[in-house]
Amino acid sequence: MAVGGSVLRRAPVVVVSCGNIASAAATWYLIWLFARFSGAEAVGMYAGLIALTSPVFIGAQLGLRNLYITVQSVVRWKAFLALRAAGILVALGVATTALTMWAPSHSASMAGAIVLMKTANSVADLYFARIQRTERMGIFGTILLCDAACTVVAATAVMLLSGSVVGAVWAGTGVAVLSAAVTCALAARTPPAGLVPERPLRQDMRLLISHGVPLALSQGIQSLLTYLPVAIVAWLGTQADVGVYSSAAYLVTFANLLGASVQTAVLPQYRRRFETAGPTSLYRHITRSGYMCLASLAPLTLVAVALGPWLLALVYGDEFQISRSAVLFFAVAAVICLPTYLLSSFHLVLNRYWVMTFVGAGAVVVVVLSGGTGALLDLGAVESGGLAVLGSIVCRYLAAEVVARRSVFRQGPVSIGERTPV
Repeated sequence: MAVGGSVLRRAPVVVVSCGNIASAAATWYLIWLFARFSGAEAVGMYAGLIALTSPVFIGAQLGLRNLYITVQSVVRWKAFLALRAAGILVALGVATTALTMWAPSHSASMAGAIVLMKTANSVADLYFARIQRTERMGIFGTILLCDAACTVVAATAVMLLSGSVVGAVWAGTGVAVLSAAVTCALAARTPPAGLVPERPLRQDMRLLISHGVPLALSQGIQSLLTYLPVAIVAWLGTQADVGVYSSAAYLVTFANLLGASVQTAVLPQYRRRFETAGPTSLYRHITRSGYMCLASLAPLTLVAVALGPWLLALVYGDEFQISRSAVLFFAVAAVICLPTYLLSSFHLVLNRYWVMTFVGAGAVVVVVLSGGTGALLDLGAVESGGLAVLGSIVCRYLAAEVVARRSVFRQGPVSIGERTPV
């Protein structure tokens, strides 16, 4: 019975992991679809627009989903809603300005679809917190699986019927809007639980902002770290180079999405371990898990270097040629991703939201220096982007590990604080 119970408890986490993997696979599939139908330039345009808009929307979210799970104070749900609405409005203004200034004029329709998609994703992101908070992970994962499947079907149908990349992006946007509506409806079935604070709503909002600013900076910086190498590739090469880079770098994107999905699943468990056993026990558990991940995934880098260039040309087409050195940079970066997310979860549970912000800020500098080094060594546009990605991941992992170790062994135990938000 104990074994059966363990399997049942883990089943929802598996569903969430499968859902996040499916989401990553669907995003990759769109890149493959655009590459096969329209070539590297189409992929480059799509990746460039995503790179312009993603950091803006992620930063404007203020990390409210993670705050809803981890903040150690009672906060009204209305405060979360008000701040998310304000964040979306700010993101719309900034993204529109950025796209007007830097995006090609002929990409306006695709840009509009991506902005609407990001808006829908921001709404769904907050309501996912309600589902996650009550540990209804099976529902969470099922929504992700359905969204991924519908995106693939809708985009493929549009491409086959019209051959239009823009039309396929709009089809994906329609699925995102429908998925957000379903998420809101399912999350609303369970009202927020817990005590309602007597303080004014604006005080709740100030509390969330004080905790959310470092999270917003941290997550915005993380998004910037993902897309800043795209800007480096665009600076050193052509839009076709951006397309080639984006197709190959999806190995790292996939690793980041997998890391985020694991973080989503383990945060409630890590919080319970912290409350029952303390920060030292939690840190040791995370360290062991991280080392196991590194040991099990490291041999796959050799496979990637040996087969990667051939596989990319086979999957995307001859236009997507890449060197083994670039594949090595991407593969090593992907291996280090998951342990980095585990360490980030440690800091989230301890409410040390500024830690990953400072770590990410340092990594931005490393990205610029790494990309510049690649340019000075004349490695090539795609290779320089890969080196920038590797520098970013290594910096984040080492810095998060050093700070976590020092926080456990050089400081006293962290206070549990008040109850979690309503």
